[in-house]
Amino acid sequence: MENNEKVKSFLQLKLNECKEVIKKRKRKNIIINTMYTASISISIIGSSIALILASIAIPPAAIACVSGVATLSSALSIKFNLQNRKNKLEKSIQHLNKIKDKIGYIISCNGDLTEEECNKILEEFRDL
Repeated sequence: MENNEKVKSFLQLKLNECKEVIKKRKRKNIIINTMYTASISISIIGSSIALILASIAIPPAAIACVSGVATLSSALSIKFNLQNRKNKLEKSIQHLNKIKDKIGYIISCNGDLTEEECNKILEEFRDL
């Protein structure tokens, strides 16, 4: 097998691996988004129930403040966690596009890659 074919098959393997990673990350993001939405909803509902039940013993303004702070802290925590996951997904998609571009370059060279170019491409994607 010549160098061009080695590089092409190597990049095809990396492309398939990257597609799988993206698919798994998207699936996890959907599950986590659902869980976080449910947790915020439960937090709001719980705070509302606490407000209704405790309005006799504790001043309503205090309960409203406590529930508001709890909801805001949950929302901020969730926002930053979801942003981090979104960044990881975008990075994986950029990596996938980079692999596709290199495969297109190899195909356009039509077997005219030098040994140096092959080694450079293999080294570039070996660690990813």
